[in-house]
Amino acid sequence: MIIGDIKHMDQERHIYPEAIRKALEHLQSGGLSGKEPGKYELEEGGLMFALVQRIVTKPSGEQRLESHETYVDVQFVVSGEERIDVIKLSDQLVIEEQDLAGRDVVFYERKEKLESSLVLTPGQFAVFYPSDVHRPCCSVDGPGEVKKVVIKIHKQLWDVI
Repeated sequence: MIIGDIKHMDQERHIYPEAIRKALEHLQSGGLSGKEPGKYELEEGGLMFALVQRIVTKPSGEQRLESHETYVDVQFVVSGEERIDVIKLSDQLVIEEQDLAGRDVVFYERKEKLESSLVLTPGQFAVFYPSDVHRPCCSVDGPGEVKKVVIKIHKQLWDVI
């Protein structure tokens, strides 16, 4: 997992793998932040795409732990604030639902006592690899509206990461 702020991109770009750097450059340009909610292709063939979302955060008890096998998530907050709970993938996690073929997602039973939390505010991002189980869209101090961009990076691009 990587946590950062887009305002530090110019100083830190050299530390990011190429595919992550490309995703962050799309965010840094600001073009995605002004888009309406929807899906936007960034690389041919669906290897990298952006999901622009407007969500209302909910208590963590109403959200689900998830991970992905085929795509890395780069989650970026445009406005509002969002708490994301995280835990590393391990044998302690029990699969609740799996749809890797259709939606590239696995949901897990809650493990609150083992999870850590991070809060993202405008301009901040988190990168979640397949071993980073995460519970996005959680409220910080009660429900709040968030605009965010999630960039999905296909594993075919990981060879150059």
